[in-house]
Amino acid sequence: MENGEQKIFVWCDFGDGMEESILHGLLIASILKKELCLIHLLEHDNPEIVRGFSDRLKSIVSKISSSSSTIVHYLVVKQNLIATLADLAELYECLALVSHKRNAAILLPYLKFAAFPFLFISAKTNIEPIYKNIVVPVGYMKKCKDLALWASYLGRHNAAQINLYLSNDGQGNDQITVANNLFSIQRFYDKFNFPSQVVQSASPTWKLQKASLAYALSESNAMLIIAGSYQTNFLDSFLGLTEIKVISKSQDLSVMCVNSQLDFYSICN
Repeated sequence: MENGEQKIFVWCDFGDGMEESILHGLLIASILKKELCLIHLLEHDNPEIVRGFSDRLKSIVSKISSSSSTIVHYLVVKQNLIATLADLAELYECLALVSHKRNAAILLPYLKFAAFPFLFISAKTNIEPIYKNIVVPVGYMKKCKDLALWASYLGRHNAAQINLYLSNDGQGNDQITVANNLFSIQRFYDKFNFPSQVVQSASPTWKLQKASLAYALSESNAMLIIAGSYQTNFLDSFLGLTEIKVISKSQDLSVMCVNSQLDFYSICN
């Protein structure tokens, strides 16, 4: 596989939901005009097992290539997930990893090691409208600018509507920071010709993720982009503020989780 082109990767474990993951990954790769790569992580390095999974992925790649102009690869590796995530970013120019939501509990703990977002999906049909309607929570956290940046890729390349879901943090310094973040995002968005709007919420930043999920669900077909966090506690889990809670309640929305600790790789045109 050539390493020089940016790619959308799909997590292929040959379980339920893998076919849907490939369809979503292919759509994202097609929209962004990037290559697609199907990846399988081996538990054993027996040559026959390696050959078996390689043949299965090769067959899928062949079928996709016969009906799509997107360049498709496959990768079978035997190493731990942390090392694999590093290689995907540094060697293979990974922009995002697509997986079915049933794998969220397995993959999310490793998001902090990834310099690219994880996209969790579940919709089986009518997936195109999902990536035409993007919800981005905007609070006082600096990372919301990164969420808005990833949303802009779909705005620019797919004419997607970007909904900036704004927190309400009262009258103090936090609200000033919210306003400054919104100003920076809108100034950036003004450079491109795609629709966007500000949706004012009643929620403070600490509850914005849960509130933005409710808003996205009201939109029916939509994609929600949120930041990953790594210091959650029992109260966060009880109140439904963790990423795994958001994903579990997201129905057929697509949910992208962005590492809130590392700078992610941006798209090259």
